[in-house]
Formats: sequence, structure tokens, C-alpha cells
Amino acid sequence: MIRAFVFLLFILVWGVTQSRATEVNIKVGFSYFPPWQLSKNEQFKGGIDKLVLDALIAEMAKTHQIVITPSFYYCPLKRCLAMLEAGALDLKTALLRRADRETYLHYIEPTYQEFVNQAVYVHPHQARLINNYEDLTSLRIGVSRAAKNFKRFDQDDRIQKIETRGTFNGLKMLKAGRFDAFLGTELVVDYILAIRPEFEGIKKSGFVKVERNPGYFVMSKKSVLMSYQEELNQSMKKIVGNGVVGKAVSQVFKAH
Repeated sequence: MIRAFVFLLFILVWGVTQSRATEVNIKVGFSYFPPWQLSKNEQFKGGIDKLVLDALIAEMAKTHQIVITPSFYYCPLKRCLAMLEAGALDLKTALLRRADRETYLHYIEPTYQEFVNQAVYVHPHQARLINNYEDLTSLRIGVSRAAKNFKRFDQDDRIQKIETRGTFNGLKMLKAGRFDAFLGTELVVDYILAIRPEFEGIKKSGFVKVERNPGYFVMSKKSVLMSYQEELNQSMKKIVGNGVVGKAVSQVFKAH
């Protein structure tokens, strides 16, 4: 009799808990931005951002009884921003904070990636050691076209900069000996080198520029998610504090 009563009480409590859960369907914009966002044929395949998003959704359900179900939409950055402004997208990952975006975006705090480091990569047969900034002078350095690097480098006329059509093309040119070294985003280049055997031998030099350039999860101010700003901020703080991002980076690299 007592067991039956306890079981019935459990069912009632469970039912009340479930009835309190709020269900939210959202549309998330993504693109091809390895290793943060991995896609193939415009289908979201994972990456660091997907793992962090999964952790955020799990924390929202566990702590706040808010069950978020995402669907994913492929869009280049410019189109994603336009859709966020119109309210056609609810959420986007990996965005930098810009004053002109504040009018239509809410940035979920805290940042989940605080530093975006720039590193110099060298040809397998590069004899000259690069360990500090001064070692770059008089060298021919490949850079991605339209990329903003760090100010000192961009304004230094002593360094010959050769523009390339993106990081992948820059690494191909480096391997072919078209320039002495290549400057790129550390995590992106490290990931490409890890998954593409044709770049075997290219190595990271001793010079890495560490610079704070925080990236955020953002939501449209027209999204239903605006009703849960506090809960999202609390959940993001919790998972970032638990080291979810570092674990996601390790998991993505180990997968390849």
C-alpha cells in the first residue's frame, strides 16, 4: 500500500514538473566556418558551435525547464544578419560585437570565445626561425584577402603581404613556395592542417599573436527567445564556467 502511494506521488510530481516545461521552437543560422561550424551541401554537420549549442539547450532544459528545439538554416553571414534583423532567424553563433548590430541583436552573455589568436605558419623547408614579431620583417607573408589582422602587422610596410583567396588557398600557395610564411587564425589553420594530408609538413612558427576578440551567441530582438534573456545568460555562464568550450574544441579535433 505504501509502495503504491509513493509510486502514485512520484507520478503526480513528475507530471507537474513536465507540465511546467516551456517548449520553444527556434531557427538557427549557420554557414561553413570550420572548426566552429561544419557543413556539407548546406547541411549542418557539427563543429564547436554545435556542441556548445547542445550544451546550452541541455542546461536550459535542466535548470529552467525551457525545452528548446532548433532547426537549422544555411546562410552566408550577410544574409544571416538580414534574417536576424527581420526576425526570420532566432539565433546565430560566432558573431563579433558591432555597434551597428546592437539595434536588432541581443548578445548572450558571457562571450563563449574570448580570444582569436593569429599565428604564422611556415613552409617545411623554411630555414629562417620565426619566434617574435621582428623576425617577420623582410619576409613575404601570405594573408587572406580582406582579413583584418592585428594593427601593427597591417600597417608595417617592411613586410611584403601577398593576398590569397582565403585560408585554404593560402596554405596551398605556402606549400608551393609562393611566399615565406602565412598568417592566419590559429584555430582555423590548425584544424585544416589536422584534416588535410596534402598540407603535411607545414608547421606553426613560434610567433602567435594573442588578442582579445570575443565571439558571442546572438538572438534576434524579434525572437521569442527575448522572453528568456536572463535564463540564457545564466545557462551560458554555467556551461562556459564548466569548460564546455574547451571540451568542444578537443572533441572536434579528435574526431579528425
